[in-house]
Amino acid sequence: MRAATAIAIIGLLTTAANAALAYSPRVDYQLNCMGCHLADGSGQAGRIPSIRRTLLLFSGSPQGRNYVIRVPGVAQSPLSDAATAALLNWMVRNLSDAAVAPNFADYTTAEVAASRPHPLAHVSRARARLLRAAAARR
Repeated sequence: MRAATAIAIIGLLTTAANAALAYSPRVDYQLNCMGCHLADGSGQAGRIPSIRRTLLLFSGSPQGRNYVIRVPGVAQSPLSDAATAALLNWMVRNLSDAAVAPNFADYTTAEVAASRPHPLAHVSRARARLLRAAAARR
């Protein structure tokens, strides 16, 4: 009985330790994105694009969602696919200038896992194509 009790205690401690190591999406943003995109998502003019006007826009199309997941900062981050999906959903809701529609489709772990292994090589070109396509839809 003592061995079973010890194993149960170790299991509880391990679960508690893992939970303590898991960060919220806000903290994940601070640790992994804020250095370049700044606290409010406004980016750095001429270097790092603002996500305030474009993240929600890109998240509204399959091509845009694929782009968002495949940009190097997302594709190569140390976060798990689940944490990345949660972070992207947090960013859409907290850093976008536009209101998020009630029917917004959240990023999913499976969606991130499918696209993330293929980082974009020509980020600026892909972004420009998406912006032209969005302008044509208006």
